Amino acid sequence: MWRILAFASVVALAFAVAAPMARLDAGQATPLGSPVVVEGTVAMSIEDDFQGGRATRHYYLDHPDSGKRYDLRLTPCQANLVQPGMRVRVMGNLVGAILTADQPDRSVVVLDAPDVVAPGKAR
Repeated sequence: MWRILAFASVVALAFAVAAPMARLDAGQATPLGSPVVVEGTVAMSIEDDFQGGRATRHYYLDHPDSGKRYDLRLTPCQANLVQPGMRVRVMGNLVGAILTADQPDRSVVVLDAPDVVAPGKAR
């Protein structure tokens, strides 16, 4: 009888230790992101859907020092602020290579606008 009681105690202790660890692993599978401030140059690609009659813009932030390219997620208001070639500072959250700008308008700051060249003029 005491063997069954001892075995049950060991099993209960094992479950008590394993349960919190399982919750930590599940929490780590969906990271919330790290708050960051990244400066870089905006790049953009346009995905055309000719059958649907619409285009989707994808924004990227190229970090010059590390050579990394982040997939930049912007609100529509923030997207209206930026153009390809602009140097910007983005305050937001980073998960893997996805940089999501914070919601306030002050989270995307234009540091340097690209030179605008009139059509037909040489640089």
